[in-house]
Amino acid sequence: NARAHTHLAGALLSAGRIPEAVWHYEQVARLKPGDAGAHDNLGNGLLKAGKVTEAVEQYEEALQLKPDFSEAHVNLGNAWLRMGKTQEAIEQYQQALRINPDSAEAHGNLGAVYQRMGKLPEAVTQYEQALRINPDFPEAHFNLGLALEKLGRTPEAIAHYRQAVKLQPDFLPATRALARLQAGQ
Repeated sequence: NARAHTHLAGALLSAGRIPEAVWHYEQVARLKPGDAGAHDNLGNGLLKAGKVTEAVEQYEEALQLKPDFSEAHVNLGNAWLRMGKTQEAIEQYQQALRINPDSAEAHGNLGAVYQRMGKLPEAVTQYEQALRINPDFPEAHFNLGLALEKLGRTPEAIAHYRQAVKLQPDFLPATRALARLQAGQ
């Protein structure tokens, strides 16, 4: 039963039992070879297992089956980024946004790439867009805080670090950044 394998794989992945999750996702892809979601899920499992090249193959298969699958474009972008292929990652995030302009994840990931490239104003724009779509996105608040801090906009950075901690109290990088900035005031 493909549905049972999918649910079990998701639970195993959440529990950190990655090899078992991958095995179940493989069963789903075998049972439903024409299902783009099955290939996307398998790609996610493989990516978590560190099998990046195999994950890329699964995402590409998902996109062959369903070219307008924005989540698969985001996931493929994540895999490209893990391989150090920044431009390919950017292209996938942008493609995801052409399909679904309201993808907070794509905006957040694109912002992170811009931030790594030192393009802080572009990163800020992407994080702000992500937060307009999903104000309860702790990673976007944290990353926006980092970018604002580098731009010398400390009060705004503190506000976003606070919001990240409020949304996810165990978010240690945000807690540390907030404490560091508050100690410096």
